[in-house]
Amino acid sequence: MKTAYKRIQFNMLLAGCLLIAISSPQADAQNLLKSLFGGKSGNAAIIRKARAHNLVPVSEAVPEARIDLIYKRTSAAKKPLYHPDMPALIHKSTGRKLRQVHQIVQKQGYGLLIWDAWRPPEAQQALWDAVRDPKFVVPPSRELSWHCLGISIDLTLTDQNGNPVKMPTGFDDFSDQAASNYKGGDPEVARNLKVLQDAMRSVGFRTIRSEWWHFDDMKAAGGVYKPTARDLGIRMP
Repeated sequence: MKTAYKRIQFNMLLAGCLLIAISSPQADAQNLLKSLFGGKSGNAAIIRKARAHNLVPVSEAVPEARIDLIYKRTSAAKKPLYHPDMPALIHKSTGRKLRQVHQIVQKQGYGLLIWDAWRPPEAQQALWDAVRDPKFVVPPSRELSWHCLGISIDLTLTDQNGNPVKMPTGFDDFSDQAASNYKGGDPEVARNLKVLQDAMRSVGFRTIRSEWWHFDDMKAAGGVYKPTARDLGIRMP
């Protein structure tokens, strides 16, 4: 009898979740289901291990944000650095700040698009092997990128329809045009970049000179760890 009652409760919960998902925008619905069930199939165990390292899904920290991990498709190494089922993770303290950023830019008619967050050291090594320029990629021999701690984020803004807005360059454009101090003459690009930078800085993120899309959380609260893909049970290409 108890088993049947629990099954009824679960079915009611599932029905409620599906009803919310059906009535929500596609991106919001996908993020809701990922938060409830631990992401794509097989990621629940990864996320449990991630939480032990103070990492949480970006979709949980900022449900409204679009997530498009570029390294699932391509990279400067001319190949994907992540498998298609790679979860987007972020330090829980950094995630709370990112949530504040969303609230700030939303009032100005923008959304957030996440290109990269926590990055396994294995992927950082592959990126360094391809680029080998400390201006753009932190050499693993010197120190770990803050991405590997979950306290750096690569992102841009979207319009109200979820489309990326005009910015100085695309992601991982290793050129002088990608500098965070925009010198171009397009007022729309300058305005969009200022909105993003002002919002990020207002909650404690810093910019770096060479990449307008990259931001570091200078004061992440709680323990900061250095988990590898193997620590979390993540497959690497």
